[in-house]
Amino acid sequence: MKLNTAYNRMIISVFFFLTTVIILAINTPSVQAGTDIIVNLTPPLTAYNETGLELQVQDRSDLNGPLLANAFALANITGYPNGSASIGTFPHFELGISAGVGCTNMEYFDKNSEASDNGSFPMIIPNPVLHFGFGLMGGLDFIGKIFLFDSFMYTPSFENNLATPEEYSLYSIGGRVRYNILPRFTIVPALFSFGGITIAVGGDGMFGKVKIHGEYETVFNNIEVGDGGTTYDLSDVSFSGTYDADITWKVISGTITAIGHLEFFTIIDVYTGFGLTLGTGFFKASFNGTGLLTTADVGFGTDVGDLLFTSTNKYKAFPFIPAYIIGAEVSIFFFKAHVETMVNLYNGKDVTALFGVRFEI
Repeated sequence: MKLNTAYNRMIISVFFFLTTVIILAINTPSVQAGTDIIVNLTPPLTAYNETGLELQVQDRSDLNGPLLANAFALANITGYPNGSASIGTFPHFELGISAGVGCTNMEYFDKNSEASDNGSFPMIIPNPVLHFGFGLMGGLDFIGKIFLFDSFMYTPSFENNLATPEEYSLYSIGGRVRYNILPRFTIVPALFSFGGITIAVGGDGMFGKVKIHGEYETVFNNIEVGDGGTTYDLSDVSFSGTYDADITWKVISGTITAIGHLEFFTIIDVYTGFGLTLGTGFFKASFNGTGLLTTADVGFGTDVGDLLFTSTNKYKAFPFIPAYIIGAEVSIFFFKAHVETMVNLYNGKDVTALFGVRFEI
């Protein structure tokens, strides 16, 4: 079965729109970042290398910031149930919940990988959503998703040394129109069927901001200080202090997918296919902190001085995500449970994971 002219035009129009988005994203500076540090050393010490401290802080941010931005981009495109090639004609519908995550830098867990000890961290961004869908006409349906959570709805009454939220707003929305270009047909009755091939086009968005405060500890290496004549090279200087942070993110994506289905025993649907996502987005964090510098170097006093730092960093997310998709769904009457993962073919390492349940009638 072929798409009619209207559907072909729709696919072509969406593709050219997404191509324009990626061109704009590529020509936008990928990083806007900067760190300023002021050190007030304990007299009679004087500082020689505040710039070196700034570089150490900035290097850590530049290493992890893009990983976090990319995790948001991957989480943004999760949340959809793909276990049925078609919901059916109106008034058939589905309703359920899904919990998806975008994962980057999973090499951190491989002790033989450079990522396990280069100062980077694994980034796992969740995207839980309520999803809903309904049939439009033969082989054509719509699936949407939404998640809204704001501090005016609920503010948790707890404090954590590492991070305590003060204000936050989290939003995730999206929708896809799907068309079953090749319908289901039976191969072995009650045992094995080809479930069909479905293409989908749509868009997704994740937006959020969080204000937090907490305690921050780290270790700086190779800091030079002096006492008016002698220079000391301190190999390990501990920083312990407090911070305030403003964090914002925004990811907007358009996606095209093509997925084929195989059905076993009429209750198990295994599906696989490919997707192409084009979009733009960023992760931005502003930190202000102050604290005490100390050292355990032999022959040197414990207190080094006070440190005040400000750091503002903005990182662009993936503008282009070609993905391989694989998943499975189990159906028991109207109840369905599905799991799914996508692998980012751009680097072959970053992945998503999704688990969901729904009712489809």
